[in-house]
Amino acid sequence: MYRLLQSFGNGGNMSIEQASSKETKGKGTRVEMEAEEVVYVDDRASQRGDSLDGPTAINLLGDLIGKSTVNTFKAMHSKSKMDNVAIFVDYDNVYWSLTQNHSHHPNHLEPEKNLFDQLWNRYGKDKVRTFRAYADFEKIKTDLTSLQKKRVQLRHVYSNGKDVDQRKNSSDIELCIDAIEHTYKDPNTTCYVIVTADSDMIPVISRLVYKGIRVELYYTSDSAPKHVDITTYPHYSEDLLKLLNVDVKTYEVEGLIDKALLIINSWHAQFKETELYLGSKYLKKQFTMSFGLPTKQASELLERLEIQNLITTGTKYLSNGEAKKSIILSQAGKVRITPLLTAVQTP
Repeated sequence: MYRLLQSFGNGGNMSIEQASSKETKGKGTRVEMEAEEVVYVDDRASQRGDSLDGPTAINLLGDLIGKSTVNTFKAMHSKSKMDNVAIFVDYDNVYWSLTQNHSHHPNHLEPEKNLFDQLWNRYGKDKVRTFRAYADFEKIKTDLTSLQKKRVQLRHVYSNGKDVDQRKNSSDIELCIDAIEHTYKDPNTTCYVIVTADSDMIPVISRLVYKGIRVELYYTSDSAPKHVDITTYPHYSEDLLKLLNVDVKTYEVEGLIDKALLIINSWHAQFKETELYLGSKYLKKQFTMSFGLPTKQASELLERLEIQNLITTGTKYLSNGEAKKSIILSQAGKVRITPLLTAVQTP
């Protein structure tokens, strides 16, 4: 709100005072207004070497009101966009990305590293209308009771039951369907928060934006698709590695090759006369436990052994006549560790 003041004792020059809409009513009919900005037209005029008449001052007043109205509208509009928030978490995607690449559990014991605690703190319990997590919870190692205590609605989505490298589930599809359906069930929701690194989410993000709804995305940068920048689609995006204070480490797997070969050699020496056979899943777990590697780096180490032809696939015959594939050292692998074995055996 503005008040136009005219100083008759100063040649009729005028001043414009901006007052806030906050009013304090006093006695009788007098209203005192809290001034926020005062613009003296006669001062501006004197700076230019002339004076402003009434109409000119009125035009200036109109410009000031226009700018203030736009700024006020933007602030109010931005605030209203965050009043009703819906959060959708592709927990399958986030869980495997963080645990495989960084050995970081999304439902971490420390609140500042916990996905759900961080989102609640950021958006506020009074503003969030729904908070859903989608995953095959039979495959994910997480405390379901803990998630429920955090007021997270769990949506179990069946996967194909295979290991991480070959698994496929419908968490992203279920999430997309629910998000679009939610726009009709609760049209008052003004902000949708999507937590994923899956490029399959781009269509639903675009659809929500077209509807005039604010969309915010949380993703893992090292798992995000390389062929498209998913951060260009929402209004706001942030890397989960930053949000969850993930300790990002660098692993040099090349220096672990000799030790990995010794593990394989030792395993065969121990279980040669048994019915056991060495598979890649078990071997990667051994690398993870022995070297403290995340799953992704353990897989990379195994891949290095294959690329350098240090290991190969052999056949182990069981007592029932069944043949099983088993990872064994290649001739090159045996030659490489021979000096190491000799050094160990030498007193």
